[in-house]
Amino acid sequence: METVISKEDPVADTRINMTAFLLACIMLPSSFMPEVTVVKWLIINTSVLIIVLGVLYVTWQKNKFNTVRYYSLQVYILLMSIVFYAIVPLFKLLSDSIYFWLIALATIIFTIMAHVLNKRTTLSFVNRNHKNLVKIASVYVGILIFAGVVLSGMMQTKEAPENTGVSILFYLVGLFFIVLAPMFLLRKSEVDKLTKM
Repeated sequence: METVISKEDPVADTRINMTAFLLACIMLPSSFMPEVTVVKWLIINTSVLIIVLGVLYVTWQKNKFNTVRYYSLQVYILLMSIVFYAIVPLFKLLSDSIYFWLIALATIIFTIMAHVLNKRTTLSFVNRNHKNLVKIASVYVGILIFAGVVLSGMMQTKEAPENTGVSILFYLVGLFFIVLAPMFLLRKSEVDKLTKM
């Protein structure tokens, strides 16, 4: 059964310009770490940005009359794009070592967990009767400790490259956004149910 859409229904703002600006602000420093690969990664990161904006436009076309849903998906796309730009510098620094695969595996597992547990994460934010936030924070801290141990080991076995500290900071910020982003995949009706639980 088709949904009848009134011409008076509000149309969501695409927010493409805002998204492009925010991502460009993250993309540029991400591309310059390390500087020896700047041209290559400017091309790669710009291509990713174009793809992200294309996905955002398609998402807007499908949800432009459902403003709440579109804005939620827009934030998810924005956050996950920031995650990509935030974690890339560290992966570039670790590309020639075994630590690359350790961090890559930890990041993949962490991302999957964040999406699988997105309802529990959301519940801890919207419902004060539940204490899942402490558990989730514990997992997050555990991942940070693991990442810190691996990175410390890497820095002790060889001279730390330039921008290592900034790259690590970017990576940790990326992990934090991985925790937040999946919450925005939930529909309003699902969030309302979690609020009343």
